[in-house]
Amino acid sequence: MKNRFINQFAVTLLTAAVLVGCGSNNKERTANTPAPDPISEDYQGVWVAPGYGLSVNIGTDSAKIYQYTTDYCFLTLDESELDTTNVERLLRKTDNVDELEWYSGVGTATFGPPGYFFERASSLPDSCQTDLIDLNDVSSTDYDATDLFAMYSQIFEEYYVDFERNNVNWADTIQSAGGELTSSSSNEQLFAAMANTLAPMADSHNYITTPEGLSHKVFTKPTLIENLIEEYATLNGLAYPIDPQILTQQLVDSINGYIVDSLEYQWDIVTGYAASPDDIRYAADGRIRWFKNEGLGYLYVSSMLGYSEVTDDELAITTDTLQKVNVILDNALNDLSDVEGLIVDVRTNDGGYDFVSMAIASRFAQGEYHAFSKQARDGNGRTPLKDVYIQPSTRATYHGSIVLLTSSNTVSAAETFTLSMAQLPNVQLVGEATHGALSNVLEWNLPNGFEIGMSNEYYLSANGDWFEGEGIPVDVAVPFFTQEQREQQVDLGIETAVHLLLQ
Repeated sequence: MKNRFINQFAVTLLTAAVLVGCGSNNKERTANTPAPDPISEDYQGVWVAPGYGLSVNIGTDSAKIYQYTTDYCFLTLDESELDTTNVERLLRKTDNVDELEWYSGVGTATFGPPGYFFERASSLPDSCQTDLIDLNDVSSTDYDATDLFAMYSQIFEEYYVDFERNNVNWADTIQSAGGELTSSSSNEQLFAAMANTLAPMADSHNYITTPEGLSHKVFTKPTLIENLIEEYATLNGLAYPIDPQILTQQLVDSINGYIVDSLEYQWDIVTGYAASPDDIRYAADGRIRWFKNEGLGYLYVSSMLGYSEVTDDELAITTDTLQKVNVILDNALNDLSDVEGLIVDVRTNDGGYDFVSMAIASRFAQGEYHAFSKQARDGNGRTPLKDVYIQPSTRATYHGSIVLLTSSNTVSAAETFTLSMAQLPNVQLVGEATHGALSNVLEWNLPNGFEIGMSNEYYLSANGDWFEGEGIPVDVAVPFFTQEQREQQVDLGIETAVHLLLQ
């Protein structure tokens, strides 16, 4: 998982207005309530973010947010009674007077990767001037299945990161999947047609969800859960993939039980490498765990999100998350400060925020270094490349020998962390190549309530390598959590890491 830009932008701006006691969702202004000061002229005007299909129109006390393609434009937020403080919870000025950077949700005001860059424009995109669709004032029946499929098709056509990676002919894919849709097709038929377009791209960051709860994505690589389902099928004499027609509630419960038991057993095997289970420390409901034994340390990080209980404001979430992660890392690395070597395990880390990945990587840096770079697809080209540098932390650190354990279940922001750690001379990568889904998610809402997400960015190593789809390679290849390892009650990744660190 990565940051979902457009919805966070809108929600944060709306919440920012509410926080200062104003905004269109508040009570009517009273005679004694002063009007907000005008928004600074530095922010006023029309701004467009190339590569992201976003435009913002900021007035003296208002902001409108649009998401657009060549033929369609969605008004996603129309908020008034704003002041400069509201805007600066989202946007900041750069050295270029004709550029703004959106940072909230990507990081805090002082820490994180580059955000999303808006250029000053003379006017709104053409489609926003002629074909505006107000998502806050639209009925789910205003557009039929063929209209919505056309919108969906053009969004992917213009903003999906790279069809060539999997040799996808998007026009043929659209024709094949949606050729039988008509104006009277149901939402279920529309969903099925859209879902059929995702398979050729094989991208875990592409998805479709509906208000009725339908959801579909196609993973870049088989996940641990898929491997366990296949293993269950083999052990029980079932063909794989399992035919949905034979799925009973009893069979589903049995499969889920097998998955849960297997994942619990995987951790049971890991605990065997601690001197005692009582020596293992847990933080953030087990998202981070650590122990040391015979001069070596083990640090497990299961996610790059979920550390904050704040839910109503994106900037507050990122600030609180960073604060809590830093406290946990202080505790862990102070405990592990005397070990001769450290194993860092992100084999089941399904991602989250890049700024969390950077905060963790900074604890192992001895000097500033180029960690990775990123840019978005922009038509037939790309947006300017943004290099991301990591500064060494001034808090608790570790600079000894490190083995980073990865697997095909190391996804998204955990892959950003892997890119960053791979640049350090004292780090070896052991395990499996990562999942290969590095991009942030660009999210769109359609007029009927369908939500779609897609990859639209290139994440590159410091050397310029692009690992989307294939994953970041390791120095020493070791399979993760195979049935044979479970039968022998060993974790071959940890065994290999121990051997390397004791050489």
